Amino acid sequence: MSDNHWPAKRRVTLVGAVINLLLSVGKIVGGIVGQSQALIADGVHSLSDLLSDALVLFASRWGSLEADHNHPYGHERIETLATLGVGLLLLAVGAGFLIDSVGRLLNPERLWTPGWLAFGIAVLSVLTKEGLYHYTVRVARQTGSSLLRANAWHHRSDAFSSVVVIIGIGGALAGLLWLDAVAAAIVGVMLGWVGWRLLGEAATELVDTGLSGRELDALAETIDAVDGVRGHGRLRSRRMGGRIFVDVRVLVDGQLTVREGHKIAEQVRLRVIDQLPGNADVVVCLRAPSK
Repeated sequence: MSDNHWPAKRRVTLVGAVINLLLSVGKIVGGIVGQSQALIADGVHSLSDLLSDALVLFASRWGSLEADHNHPYGHERIETLATLGVGLLLLAVGAGFLIDSVGRLLNPERLWTPGWLAFGIAVLSVLTKEGLYHYTVRVARQTGSSLLRANAWHHRSDAFSSVVVIIGIGGALAGLLWLDAVAAAIVGVMLGWVGWRLLGEAATELVDTGLSGRELDALAETIDAVDGVRGHGRLRSRRMGGRIFVDVRVLVDGQLTVREGHKIAEQVRLRVIDQLPGNADVVVCLRAPSK
């Protein structure tokens, strides 16, 4: 196991899992007792957070394995695949909420009458989930984990949805019963949007999308500015988990010694790493200009 960040990833994920378990049970039971469809939907959202925490824990564990003969670039793509799974989960749950809410709005006799218990639980959920978001995103930045970042936004989406639930329940308490169902529908749309965005990010990485043209142009300038470099070719990049892989062919004077050429290559490698965010793996190949 090579990832020194694994203990931090495990800790933040386990903390999130315990909180999500308590919140999901509290909101579902509170929604049933307090007669709030929106709070029940929010409770299922927290339950989906719990499932995603388990997914994150598994992916973070196996995605941090050393590179081997079958995976020479490491196992970070396990995290990417898990991010794809979180996105699909959010999309499916969001669609379910939306369909159920529309059904209740079209059949007013199915609308519920929320109480103050549901309102209080929704307020507590917002405060708890927003705090969990900040904790998780801080660890994501420290570890460079795109999966933890995705899970952090999963927590924040739960906080946002609880704000919508508060508005819906508050409106229902004022006599507008349909607002609770509308709030549940909005929660579904929010979940679907976050899921769709995560799906897009994961799919982009899985097809080896590299750095943008502007980022590559900046790297090219950095490479050409190194003393002894006479040009470069085949500058390529791709993302994997929280890492960026770059390889470049650098042109140097063919009369240089091996020691001199190695020194130039190392300078190029270090400058590129310094310019890239997060963890980077850079391979430099030396070539003499063709005559």
